Amino acid sequence: MISNAEFTAAAEELGFGRVYFLPVDDIPTPYVKLVSSPKALLPGAKTLILLIMPYELTDDGGCREGVISPYYKVSQKAYKGVKFLEKKLIDSGAQAVCNANIPLKAAIVKYDIGVQRLNSLTYINGIGSAFHIQNIITDIAFEYSRIDRSLSVTDCSKCLHCLRACPSGAISTTGFVDPNRCLRFVSELKQIPAEFENNLGNKLLGCDECQKACPHNMVAKTNAQFAYPLEKLLKGDLGELPELIGTNLARKTRMICKACVLAANNNRTDLLPLIRELEKSSDTYISAAARRAMERLEVIT
Repeated sequence: MISNAEFTAAAEELGFGRVYFLPVDDIPTPYVKLVSSPKALLPGAKTLILLIMPYELTDDGGCREGVISPYYKVSQKAYKGVKFLEKKLIDSGAQAVCNANIPLKAAIVKYDIGVQRLNSLTYINGIGSAFHIQNIITDIAFEYSRIDRSLSVTDCSKCLHCLRACPSGAISTTGFVDPNRCLRFVSELKQIPAEFENNLGNKLLGCDECQKACPHNMVAKTNAQFAYPLEKLLKGDLGELPELIGTNLARKTRMICKACVLAANNNRTDLLPLIRELEKSSDTYISAAARRAMERLEVIT
C-alpha cells in the first residue's frame, strides 16, 4: 500500500504545496448542502487527506482586458491533480473518493491547520488565504499529520483592511460576508446586475481585493496577471479558457456578456462595432448585455 511519503511526493509533483493526513471525524457545518461526516460518503474510511495548492496574488491595476483571478486556474489544476491522485490510490488497491462535498473551511479550522478571518476566507500559517483546497477520503490508514498548534494567526477584528477594500461592500464589521454582493459570486453570473457593473472594473472572474489588502498575504507587484482579450471574447473566441478554468465557467454566453460589461467599464470605445453587432444577437442575454454596454459607451463618444 502507498506510504505517506510516496503520496506526498506525488502530490507535490502536481503542484500541491501541503498535504495533511487527518482523522475522519465529523466536521460541524451549518450548511445543509454539505456532508458533515466523511464516513457517510465512504463507509470504512480511515483518513481524510486535505491538499493545499497555493497561488500568487497579483496586482492587476491598469489592465484594460478581462482579468481572471489566478484562483480559477489553480482550482482547475488542483481538480485535475486530485483526480489523478484518487486513481493512484484506487490502482494501489484502496478505496478512495475525491472532491467530496464536505465543509473544507470548517475542516481547516477544526484540525487547527488555519483560522477563518473577517473576510470569511480561511488562512493557513505561512501561506495566507491564497490557496485552493482539495480532498480525498480513503480507507488507507495513513499516519496522521502532526499539526503545530502553537502557531496561530493574530486576531483581525481591529484591522478592517478587507472591509474597506471590498469594492461592493460585501463584508460587515461582524465578519458576515453577503454572497450576493461578493464580486467573486457576482462575476460568475450570466447577467451582471447593473449596480455591480462599475464595481467589476476589469474583473472577468473573481475579485481578490480583500485578500490583496490583508497584511497576512503577499501580493506580487508584477504584470503577471492572467488576462484575456475582450475583443476575442466579444467574437466568441474562448481559445484555451475552457481548458484553463473549466468548461462550467468558460461558457460562451457568460463570457460574451461579461466582456460587454468590462468593455464599458474600461471605456473601450474601440470595441463598439463588435458590441453593436452583438446587440442583434438572438440570445436575449447577449443582446441585453450589448445594449447596456452601448448605452454606457456611446455617452463618452
